Amino acid sequence: MAKRITFATLILLSLLGLGGGIQYYRRNLETLQSSGLDGALFIGLIILGISVLLMPIHLRMTWGKWSAWGLVREYALRFSLIIGTLLAIFVGFGLIVLIITLPERLGRGYLVLPWLTVLVPLMMVIIDLAKQNIKRTAKNFALGFGLYAFRIYGLLLIQFVTIPIAFVLFPAGFFLQLLSLVDLVERWGFNVYVSERPLLCEWFNLLDNCTLGLISLHVGHLILALLAAKYGPALFDQASVWYRNSLEKMVSRLEPA
Repeated sequence: MAKRITFATLILLSLLGLGGGIQYYRRNLETLQSSGLDGALFIGLIILGISVLLMPIHLRMTWGKWSAWGLVREYALRFSLIIGTLLAIFVGFGLIVLIITLPERLGRGYLVLPWLTVLVPLMMVIIDLAKQNIKRTAKNFALGFGLYAFRIYGLLLIQFVTIPIAFVLFPAGFFLQLLSLVDLVERWGFNVYVSERPLLCEWFNLLDNCTLGLISLHVGHLILALLAAKYGPALFDQASVWYRNSLEKMVSRLEPA
């Protein structure tokens, strides 16, 4: 009986503490916002709420191990541990966001993308050096930074070149071909005019020499699509081989720990 009373008391006190914190936040929201503390207190309430929800589950799962006094000690220990862990997670996440948005906070929002370009491989090589995956030397730092930057952005470059070109030349290109041909058949064969000029002339703003522009677009797209279909896979394979060989060369130059 004492054990159950102790359990109920601990849960009740936790709920009262959480409820009191919520009421304080609601009553003093304007003051907290003016002082900039509303966000920190809100996160604190989230952490407290998660802890309050998890503790009864933990105590019930390990119910047979504790006496009434043991429940109190376990509750205090685990409650503190959960709060500390969640707080560390939120603080770590906050630091990451702060570092990522640093250029914007300094009034240099246009530097966010270059900053991320440098920051991601920098953090990865620092982690490798801290874990002693590679020898801690200036040479390894420079090579590791270049390796991670090339591993990330080299692959992205290949993808960002290949995927848009393939999309424009094949699904999008042939859709425009079909749409334009249907428009021309309706215009010249059935005198159905969707717009004053052919659709492609309207969309690509071909004010003069519309006919020459249409021929150039249709024929030029077909030629490019044929060339891409014939040589594209080989060029992609060559780029992939070059990327893989470059990575292997850079990895081989790193000094292991």
